[in-house]
Amino acid sequence: MHYLVYFLGPLLLKIAGRKLLLQPAVIFRIGFIAFFASWVVNQVIAGVSLRAFHLTERSFLYAVIVSFAAGIFEELARYIAFRKCRSFAGNHHRNSSLMYALGHNGAETIIVGATLVLISAVVAYKPDAISDPALLKQCRETVALGSGVQLYNAFERLLVGLLIHACFSAVVMLGFMRGQRRYLFIAMAWHFAHDMIGFNLHRLSDDWMTSKGWVGIIGVLYTYIFVRLYRVMPPPAQPPLLDRQAPPMILPSRPTASPVK
Repeated sequence: MHYLVYFLGPLLLKIAGRKLLLQPAVIFRIGFIAFFASWVVNQVIAGVSLRAFHLTERSFLYAVIVSFAAGIFEELARYIAFRKCRSFAGNHHRNSSLMYALGHNGAETIIVGATLVLISAVVAYKPDAISDPALLKQCRETVALGSGVQLYNAFERLLVGLLIHACFSAVVMLGFMRGQRRYLFIAMAWHFAHDMIGFNLHRLSDDWMTSKGWVGIIGVLYTYIFVRLYRVMPPPAQPPLLDRQAPPMILPSRPTASPVK
């Protein structure tokens, strides 16, 4: 059941976004493709760093490298999409920013779901493919979670992830509206700090409550930030009257064959 949330949830949010935000589906696709491209780059960097520096996925240096790459390339992908894609020409406002975030988060949610499917298959049929004992233990614990917890985690990934990406997208879009590139660097630094905290939570505790406490902080703090950003950003401009369907002009009638004055 929880796999439906990972794979169908983003599509349902896309449909809702089109109806509520009045934005074309192509903006969702742009966000989806932009995240996937940046994710591929990040995965290459992560793989190279693991081999080159003999790191593990729980080491501090690995967290620094991966968080830095995510902050740079994901936010740069946002910036390039807002700047270069035709769908954003004259369309820089809070609704287009949120529609992009729906696609960006949708790609990440689907990738997480596909990763969980792969982990389940590896743990069940070829566990020796995971050489790190700590990682293998973590994978087994993930697979062994109850259906209720897995469903909760799926909705958490879908909705909290959307809140996070909506904030990052709003910061970059606000920079476009104000013509200030410093907002791009603010988004990069914020993304880096966010990922660093997530990667290093295990240093505090591997307890389930630690990660959920962090999610709770995100839910409260990021909602407050997003509401503030959303209020600062202007709504979509109303189209000119000529672009809208104007009521037909009614002229006063005159009797047939009467003289024109």
